[in-house]
Amino acid sequence: MKHKYGDCSFCGGEVKSDIVELDYRYKGKLYIFKDVPAGVCQQCSEKYLTAKVAKEIEWRIQTKENWDKTICVPVDIFSEKMSA
Repeated sequence: MKHKYGDCSFCGGEVKSDIVELDYRYKGKLYIFKDVPAGVCQQCSEKYLTAKVAKEIEWRIQTKENWDKTICVPVDIFSEKMSA
């Protein structure tokens, strides 16, 4: 059964159920989850999770020892000094 999400709290657009890739930050680390059931705003693409899905994600982060894949992510500190 699909969850009824209501309208987007950011833009008021319609939110529909979908399966998405989700970037999730937890305690300063970035985790990427694939095939996550979520609500997605049809106007601004904001993603919404049910409490059950959010709890499952946090449980996996806290307990999973062997991840399916690990990737290297470049990081840059963006300062006000920009090259012309």
